[in-house]
Amino acid sequence: MDCHLMCRLRAVLCLGLALYAVSACAGGSDATAVQRTDSAGVEIVVSSGSDRVLEWQFQRLFELGGSDDGPESFFTVRADLIAADARGNLFVLDPQNARVVVFDANGQFLRTMGGSGGGPGELRAPGSISVSSDGEVSVFDFGKGSLVRFDARGGVENEQPFPLFPTPNLQRHFSRLRDTTLVSSSTSPMEPGDLIQSLRQIVGSDTSVLAQLRLPPVKIATFEKCGVSMPLQQVFVPELAWAAQPGIVAFGSSAEYSISFTEAGSVTRIVRREIEPMPASRELAMLQLGDGSPIEIRRSCFIDPAEMLDERGYAETIPLIRTVFLGPSGELWVQRFTVDRDAAAPIDVFDGSGAYVGTLVRESFSPVLLLPGGRVGVVETDENDVQRLVVLSIQG
Repeated sequence: MDCHLMCRLRAVLCLGLALYAVSACAGGSDATAVQRTDSAGVEIVVSSGSDRVLEWQFQRLFELGGSDDGPESFFTVRADLIAADARGNLFVLDPQNARVVVFDANGQFLRTMGGSGGGPGELRAPGSISVSSDGEVSVFDFGKGSLVRFDARGGVENEQPFPLFPTPNLQRHFSRLRDTTLVSSSTSPMEPGDLIQSLRQIVGSDTSVLAQLRLPPVKIATFEKCGVSMPLQQVFVPELAWAAQPGIVAFGSSAEYSISFTEAGSVTRIVRREIEPMPASRELAMLQLGDGSPIEIRRSCFIDPAEMLDERGYAETIPLIRTVFLGPSGELWVQRFTVDRDAAAPIDVFDGSGAYVGTLVRESFSPVLLLPGGRVGVVETDENDVQRLVVLSIQG
């Protein structure tokens, strides 16, 4: 993609996002109002007005990862690989070394759990981690099809068969809180009809669906010059974004700006901002796919983004929500969707009552979890693509 076209796309993007207020291209104001209503026992909290930019500062406390050896010799940091307990102890799932590494709230190494193998407490193909408030650890192992579990002291507990294979999404696969397990799953792309993303809740032997998102059918695209076929979803299709704390689950299940909170399986609160989804276009879809770098299928075969877009197509509107984070005190962070992947993604902050506090707009700011004591864990990637977990103190 040449510079002229890229500049044109970015101009279109900023103009559109200024009109629809879905990016930092538009300026903010303090004229924000919060309206609370009740609908059949469900509190609806609607915040109106433009973005209120938060001038928060962040103090760097410590970083973990990226070492050549030892407990910090992990190089991948994602929300589904990082967890914390109520004391702020950090648990890092290191798939490459088939282990869980535990650090205290100050970043000091405590212990490791797991190891490569098929025996009790060992891991074959670990995919994601969840930690309860008291420090009990559950690791979903795709190789075993089970939750490999450890107690708060690192002792091995019985494995729990897990027939609902989690579906990877932008944040997490599953979460285990006390006697409740949450798992994101979807119908197979090879089945006819629409693709269904679901958030399921498992309590004992009972399974219920908390949220569903119906997506267009996945298309099997064939690229003859490469001799390959692959399942492809439209550009700008929303994801089912969710987060959980003991007793509370927050999720967004549409392209709209709406986050539902459930307690004991029932919706108790809906948090909204008065922002309308922006219409999609081919130019914006091209910007979302990248700067013109071809997508590699095989070493000797590349597919141009324009050709890929012709096969995929794009949704009618651009989703507003990308990911959500729920803090230990019920605070909510909503990371909004950005068309230009090189631009800073705005993060809306809501307090424990659901009221809009303001919006963070920071370059290279990628949170993975909210921690006790006004701290946040973020991902930093260096020039060698090595990722580290950095813990920051919020100076509000």
